[in-house]
Amino acid sequence: MCKNKTAEKINFRVSKPIENMIAPVVKIRRISQMPSKAKILVVDDEIYICNIIQEMLSSDDYEVLTTNLPQEALRILKNQPVDLVLTDLIMGDKSGVDILKSALEISQDIVVILMTGQPAIENAISVLKMGAYDYLIKPFTLESLRATIRRGLEKQNLYRENINLKETVSLCKISEAMGSTIHLKSLLQLILETLSMEFDASLSSILLVEDKNKSLALKAYYGMSTHPVELSFLHGEHPVPQWVVKNAKPKILNPGEQDQQSEKEKPRRSFISYPLMAKGRVIGVLNLVRVGNYSSFSPGQINSLSIIASKASSAIENSLLDENLEEAYLNILTALANAVEARDIYTRGHTERVWYMAEIIAREMGWDSEKLWEVKIGGILHDIGKIGIPDAILNKPGELTPEEFEIMKAHPAQGAKILEGISFLAPSLPYVLYHHERFDGQGYPFGLRQEKIPIQGRLLAVVDTFDAMCSDRPYRKRKGVPVALKEIEDCAGTQFDPEIARIFLKVWEDKKIDPEKLKQDNRKTPPQIHLTPKPLRVG
Repeated sequence: MCKNKTAEKINFRVSKPIENMIAPVVKIRRISQMPSKAKILVVDDEIYICNIIQEMLSSDDYEVLTTNLPQEALRILKNQPVDLVLTDLIMGDKSGVDILKSALEISQDIVVILMTGQPAIENAISVLKMGAYDYLIKPFTLESLRATIRRGLEKQNLYRENINLKETVSLCKISEAMGSTIHLKSLLQLILETLSMEFDASLSSILLVEDKNKSLALKAYYGMSTHPVELSFLHGEHPVPQWVVKNAKPKILNPGEQDQQSEKEKPRRSFISYPLMAKGRVIGVLNLVRVGNYSSFSPGQINSLSIIASKASSAIENSLLDENLEEAYLNILTALANAVEARDIYTRGHTERVWYMAEIIAREMGWDSEKLWEVKIGGILHDIGKIGIPDAILNKPGELTPEEFEIMKAHPAQGAKILEGISFLAPSLPYVLYHHERFDGQGYPFGLRQEKIPIQGRLLAVVDTFDAMCSDRPYRKRKGVPVALKEIEDCAGTQFDPEIARIFLKVWEDKKIDPEKLKQDNRKTPPQIHLTPKPLRVG
């Protein structure tokens, strides 16, 4: 038996000591209290060998854990972070290869060094191919052990630095992409999907502070869970998110630090909560959860997370301001659109009927939900410029004079002027400006021809004219549906885009347009128009 534990060489060919006859032992010695120390796990079924290696490394800045039971080694690897594993190759039922495979499954950057007293080229090549960093042959010197460990940890640090650099670059790129996203829901979902991927998180959530009662409200969620602790954390009911809001500081909660998790509970969970700050105040909390094989969040990831959290906070704040501004604009324009409807008893319901028919044609042409929203907004606002037309002209019972008609022809330009400068309503401008243009160039206000007329104007020209022919006006009675359909057909290629006229006639023939919805509304109180926010683009 080797009695001198600080010998220059470790001779592994001696007989088994009596210690191996007693129960398996796990020993931990904290060599240094420095937070930057590497954690090393030594695994060998010879207890005295574990003790010797631990003594050898006593003068180095490492935290050394030892065990003579491979099963216990696997439990340690799953339950706490380990930087380097030094394991014997052959240990009864389990082998160093089992330790190697499990370690690499749990952490891709862990360093595994195998030891053996029965060297073979085939074994060395095999374990190196599996991902082992190196292969030590017993007996080895203290210098060779230290050098191998040092090289392995240096390689690991370089790998981690490269990962951190790539992570930082990736997050910077993503944070720039967030700057172009306006709507809050899509922005929050982008943030969560990005962070879940970059930080290998199974679950994530964003909670925003409600202004009224200062409570946390769940605004976005990524992943699925039924576990009570996970749900409590993600919904902001857990003490950690509450602490983060109160102290405006991030917090990590790893296994071993959680009252809710027993030693035997599986799978293990790691939590991180980060405050979202804007103008010196906490506006929300970003939560990430890792579930499964142990891989805890590290303090270093706080730095990476701060990059995206800072950008996310600004983007969320701007998005909230944008949404408030959009809501204010929509309220004003709703009031204007309703005012136009209220002024002219003959055209009440006209804007909604125009939008209804235009949307059906747009669907037939395969337009997506975003374009359909633009059809609705454009259809409802297309006559907004009439707010500036005098009542004497707007409701004149007879035909307009040339001078009066010139004033009426100004309403598309006046409508565009009302909407200009409101960026989120820019897609409605072609409907407002061009719905009186003709395919043959004889329309107004610009006299554009054919495809030079934006398709939005060509679309609205068909349904606007059809509804006008089917409605009573101060100067004439309605012409009726059959006459209006015949005129759409006859004027295709002159007044109307022939393809859009064809689609209109087809959807009418297929009964996709409900005539009941086109009946003129002559109620004294006009129907109320409601403008809604732009829908989110999915995917």
